[in-house]
Amino acid sequence: MILPLTTNPSESFNYNVNGEVYKFKQKWNTLGFWTLDIVNITGSPFIYGVKLLTKTNLLEMHPAIPFDLRSERLNDPERNNLNEFELEILEKNNG
Repeated sequence: MILPLTTNPSESFNYNVNGEVYKFKQKWNTLGFWTLDIVNITGSPFIYGVKLLTKTNLLEMHPAIPFDLRSERLNDPERNNLNEFELEILEKNNG
């Protein structure tokens, strides 16, 4: 599954991952990079400020999260091309 990211500097959307709905919020910040917040549908704190980078599991530091996020793009997203970033949701292998 690919998250539907846009070039809007601050946008929230709900997305169903493995039968559970999460709220994602993408943000372009003043330091010049994109971040992503993830909360469960009830709004309980989950993850804030994950920097969007290529070629890495963005949620590696959060083993309790039931999925991973990764992009295989060659370059990190810039201000005007986040919609081309293709951030993939991957089910975790718990074995």
